[in-house]
Amino acid sequence: MARWLVILAGGRGERFWPLSRMMHPKQFLSLVGSESMLRTTRDRMRPLIDDGHTWVVTGCDYVGKVKENLPTLPVDQILGEPVGRNTAPSIAWAASSIAQIDPEGVMVVLPSDHMIQHIDKFRQLVSEAMEQAQERGGFYTFGIVPNHPETGYGYIEQDGAGPNFHVQRVARFVEKPPLEQAEAMVQSGRYYWNSGMFVFPVMEFLEAVDTHLPDLSQGIQAIRQDPRSLDRVFPELPQVSVDHGILEKVASMFVLRADIGWDDVGTFAALARLLPRNDEMNAARGHAVFVDSENVTAISDGPVVSCIGVKDLVVVATHDAVLILSPGRAQDVRQVVQALKEGRHEHLL
Repeated sequence: MARWLVILAGGRGERFWPLSRMMHPKQFLSLVGSESMLRTTRDRMRPLIDDGHTWVVTGCDYVGKVKENLPTLPVDQILGEPVGRNTAPSIAWAASSIAQIDPEGVMVVLPSDHMIQHIDKFRQLVSEAMEQAQERGGFYTFGIVPNHPETGYGYIEQDGAGPNFHVQRVARFVEKPPLEQAEAMVQSGRYYWNSGMFVFPVMEFLEAVDTHLPDLSQGIQAIRQDPRSLDRVFPELPQVSVDHGILEKVASMFVLRADIGWDDVGTFAALARLLPRNDEMNAARGHAVFVDSENVTAISDGPVVSCIGVKDLVVVATHDAVLILSPGRAQDVRQVVQALKEGRHEHLL
């Protein structure tokens, strides 16, 4: 029985335009630190799992970029999806590939674009989850201890039962709640943020797919039997997240309490929280000048950003585009991307 790592690296990263582009999306950017987010995710797990036991699921257009970022990863362990169908098909394809080699294996699934500050603590939790999965089976996720009532995350309610303080049974998943509900959940102390990171035995997961998503199971089996059918079969797979399609329905679902300095870095507002600030609460990544400005985040991959007499802004500059937004509208960057698509400005995407 071996331990396996699966990294999900297929997103388009539209909320990080103009830094993120269709052919160079978020997971390949160095948003936090000097390495790409994909490389950072892989290195985070390197002491636990070697390259021979690591798989990456990405878009077919990004296979080459994954090779560039992870040159020591075996090429046949990079799975290129012809279209995105959400996380359940991605994980099922990887699990099926691993099952051909090691049906007794246990796998940890990590998104490629999260930040974790307390890496040693996270590795300990991953090891504990994998040990639990090996010994007693079941499905495990990592619940982030919330420090504010975030409405952009899903939540996990724990019912207090479990083998120890860190590992508790999941009572239910709650999709992104309104503010009043989020405030009540955080105050109760029974809820965690849903990190989107999971551990489970390979075959137990595939059996759950067969039970709860039989169309997905049949499609993945068809691809395994005839890899040439990928472009025909994959677009027809059900488009569903692993949370909704599988994990909300299984009986043995557990959550590990994870106080690990986690952030999914999903928007420029999230990135702004992670940057060091001066006395006027201004932050810069790249070249920036602030004059009589307050709570401004300037991000540049080249041009100097100069801010005079402004406050509460995020400014992002590249060689061919500038984005200026209120931090509270960070989720709406996708509307800019959609407008560019409709306006025939594909060269900016």
